[in-house]
Amino acid sequence: MTSQAAAAPAGLDAALARIRRWTQAAANVRPVYVLAPLVVVQWLAVLALAVTVQHNGWLYYAGGDQLWHYTGAYLLAHGHLPPSFVSFGWSVALIPVALVAGPNLVSALPAIVLVNTLVLLPVALLCVYGIGARIAGRLFGYWAAALWVALPYLGILFVQIGYHQKYTELTLPQLLGLTSVPDFPSYVALLVAAYLCLVALDAEGWWPALGSGLAAGASIAMKPSNSIFLAAPFLTLLILRRRSLLPFAAALLPSLLLLALWKYRGLGELAATPAEPVRVAGANDLLHRIHDTHDLNSWEHLHQVLLGLREHFWVARVIEWLPVAGIVALALRSSRGLLLIGTWFAVYLLLKGTYIPASVEDASFWRIMMPAYPAYVLLAAAVVLLTPGARARRSEAPWSLRGRVPLVATCAAVLLFVLTPLAVIAATKPLHDSGTAAVRQADSLVPVSRSLALQGSADAAGVHLSWRRKGSRSAAVFYRLLRSDARDGGTSCAQTPASAADDCRLYMGSEGTVRGTTFLDHPGQGRWTYRIGVSANWADDPNLGDVYVVSRPVTVVVR
Repeated sequence: MTSQAAAAPAGLDAALARIRRWTQAAANVRPVYVLAPLVVVQWLAVLALAVTVQHNGWLYYAGGDQLWHYTGAYLLAHGHLPPSFVSFGWSVALIPVALVAGPNLVSALPAIVLVNTLVLLPVALLCVYGIGARIAGRLFGYWAAALWVALPYLGILFVQIGYHQKYTELTLPQLLGLTSVPDFPSYVALLVAAYLCLVALDAEGWWPALGSGLAAGASIAMKPSNSIFLAAPFLTLLILRRRSLLPFAAALLPSLLLLALWKYRGLGELAATPAEPVRVAGANDLLHRIHDTHDLNSWEHLHQVLLGLREHFWVARVIEWLPVAGIVALALRSSRGLLLIGTWFAVYLLLKGTYIPASVEDASFWRIMMPAYPAYVLLAAAVVLLTPGARARRSEAPWSLRGRVPLVATCAAVLLFVLTPLAVIAATKPLHDSGTAAVRQADSLVPVSRSLALQGSADAAGVHLSWRRKGSRSAAVFYRLLRSDARDGGTSCAQTPASAADDCRLYMGSEGTVRGTTFLDHPGQGRWTYRIGVSANWADDPNLGDVYVVSRPVTVVVR
């Protein structure tokens, strides 16, 4: 054997020994010295994104049902229970904001965005670290937390030019909490539930399982579709810690009962929407829905999603491979990681990935799959566990709650997520206003505001309309003219049970938009009813955007 051949393995062994020493040194670093800088980096990255992507003040693109939830908060704050077509959790949480900001969601955006980015984003980061540490040790937790911060921005490098705007302007703001949609806080709640579920596997007390159930219930209270996440903690606890199932289910049950009460009081019946009875679907129902029906779910649509990834991302194969490799790694190294994280991602891919309205082309797929994003990141991080010789030596959390702290924290969570919503739902009366407090306009529930003070008069020149300026410092707004010649003034209230909230809808055409506070209309002879809608959008384009607030109607007779 030559001296060079003998030196090569010796040099390799020395390099490996140095790597092991560095790895051990990194694992011994206290979490605060790693996580605190990561939180700062995350804040700076979000700030850089916030100032560079297209936006209108504090208003970024949001493709969800944020108007429903905020209008619900505004009505609840004033003692009215709205028609409960969406859930109650986010509306109840926004009541303090709505009390101060008023009926216009645009005015409430700074408070919502700051809470999302300054509070909930760090909570999500700490949970990702905690989950990683509970699965494979402190160093793996650091790696998962770093990947959590970096991955959204790495996607900017991997996206094709033609899809860049949809990824950076339509997707990232929602993913990082720059909008008012409930999807973001709901998936942060899922992260808390997942972390506490892992803590429950090792803890002697009952509080981690109870906290996990409360967090999962809070997420479902904001987005009922997140109930499919429950398959992950139920399976994990059933196999690894069966005695924790009871406190988990006991903590989860109040949110489910509150959701049923909310639906019953707002709709007059226990239904997701009228004529859609609520029932719990089993596994056979789910597979039948995907395989045998093509109205909502289809295996073929999942294939179209994969084709969309390959068209718009030049690393599509890597995107597809990472969760598969991560599941294999967890299957080899960590049964708890496989049961919790693997199941979490699989159920969302199974139900949401096959959901036909979820399209990669219009970027709605990313928002609908957002609750599975933490699971995807953790699976991508787990790929390193495929390294030969890797071991998943889980570590305890760097912070341990002892004494009365768990009891106090649990009582606070019960007060916040159970007793407060119960008091709000029980104390408010279903809305009976015939459309004077809120109406449905273009599939959104919007408040009716007296403060716009719309006035109208007719003469030979046409119909003169004027109103008070109700802009917002948070974003630029414009005004949309709504007009109807119907006898009911373009407002029709559906026949609902007497115990249900009124469901009144606007059927008024849009006759144009203006930035000022006057408008001259030429409708022709007849009896015309007008309203003014305050509108805005992330691009500040008068041709786009939802109506955030509408005025009370004004009727003008043109002879």
